[in-house]
Amino acid sequence: MGGGTRDPGRVMAVLYAVALALAALVILSVPVRALAAELELPVPTTVIYPGQSVTAPGLHHKAFYVKDDKIGLYAVDDSALIGRVARRTLLPGKAIRLSDLKEPDLVRAGAAVTLVYSEAGLVITGQGTALRSAGAGETIRVRNADSGIIVSGIVSADGSIRISG
Repeated sequence: MGGGTRDPGRVMAVLYAVALALAALVILSVPVRALAAELELPVPTTVIYPGQSVTAPGLHHKAFYVKDDKIGLYAVDDSALIGRVARRTLLPGKAIRLSDLKEPDLVRAGAAVTLVYSEAGLVITGQGTALRSAGAGETIRVRNADSGIIVSGIVSADGSIRISG
């Protein structure tokens, strides 16, 4: 066979492979920042300790690069902080993660609370002492004032403790 003729199909295959390799090289050279957003996030101006209001000491905004898949982990505007308290110590100038926030405690450790048991139209109330602080929806242990027995219940929005049977 002659050495001067080339198969046009083979030439096209080689050109196609070179084009794919160049495209892959371009895609891989895109900087990681292209997959992140620059956001102005609220940050504390002073140290905020657990249980303290997040907005009371003051906030300012600072620019951060946040990866697109991580944006939902952070408080991106001040409205997410209203009425919330710190779950752990927040440092000045650091972004606030939503997991670092919680609703304020409705029940304080050692405080008198109302126990409520309801079942099929029967409602029994009593008094107790909270053994720890807790917010709405949290499970808490309470010492019954009449019997001294420790029971567990869920803190209601009104601060009473719902006991289930």
